[in-house]
Amino acid sequence: MMKKMFRLAAMLALLVNSAPIFAAETAVKTAPAPVALGELLSGSLSGLAVLPAPEEIKIPEALPVRQDKAAGMAPKPGKDFTPVVQDKARIKAIMQLVSDIYNGKPLPYSQDGTTFKNKEGKLPAQPAGFYKEYTLLTGSAPHTVTIGGTTYQVAPDLSARGSERVIIGGGEKIYYTPDHYANFILLTVVY
Repeated sequence: MMKKMFRLAAMLALLVNSAPIFAAETAVKTAPAPVALGELLSGSLSGLAVLPAPEEIKIPEALPVRQDKAAGMAPKPGKDFTPVVQDKARIKAIMQLVSDIYNGKPLPYSQDGTTFKNKEGKLPAQPAGFYKEYTLLTGSAPHTVTIGGTTYQVAPDLSARGSERVIIGGGEKIYYTPDHYANFILLTVVY
């Protein structure tokens, strides 16, 4: 019996001494002063704060979520890229996608924002979850694109999502693939 009382007293002391108490409206109440184990065992528990009843705690229904660089999702959009992309439609489409990701706008496909696993090993090795995949919709852009002096063939569209993707690495690096993961081009935003 004494062993059970000691365990209960130790657990209560741990709870009282380590858990800050937060008010329902985000204002922080101060935690109660530490309670000596002897006071707990002797039954002298005056001065302890009382937690509010569950019905008194107001929890906001939804908090706004912003998917931007601070959240690790995309770099800040700019006006251009290096190396030079010789296709205004693709520059506009990629920058618009980066802006939408940065600003947390909804994207059209459920696969957008999912983890790109880098199974092909064509991107630098990183921990799981580092790379996120996004669909790039370019409309009626040409089926070749020249980037940094190299011309890439855009793969045929296999679905409504097309074959072009943007991979964001660690919320900072932008990789463009015109041919469904056959080639990756690192793009740097120019401000």
